Amino acid sequence: MFSRILVAIDGSESAKKAFEESIYLAQKCNSKLDLVHVVSCELGGDSATTFELIGELRTKAEKMLDEYKIQAAQNNVPIETMVIQGDPAQVIIELAKTKRHDLIIMGTRGKSAFQELLIGSVSQKVMHHASCPVMVVR
Repeated sequence: MFSRILVAIDGSESAKKAFEESIYLAQKCNSKLDLVHVVSCELGGDSATTFELIGELRTKAEKMLDEYKIQAAQNNVPIETMVIQGDPAQVIIELAKTKRHDLIIMGTRGKSAFQELLIGSVSQKVMHHASCPVMVVR
């Protein structure tokens, strides 16, 4: 049913739960997981400090994804990890489309209704614009 599952990981507790759900589902459906962490481009400017910060965020993300890789291997689930810079919702939507994922699994950061009204949420944007089903885990 789901041969390729894209799992969006942002370091939150809900993303960890989303990963755990993806492992369970991948085992049941014999699926391959693609984990992605998006380093947000909200950091403006082109100073050396900005580039250094982005580099640090990428390194931190790669270490986090390596830990998930170990868990997947322990559960005999094939996995690929990626760290991509950009707008999180847009990257997830485009990646799912270009790599032909059957499902996107992601957590929700738990913003208040007022915050979501003002700035929206990544999960909400992905649900509305993705070309495949989206599972949001709390």
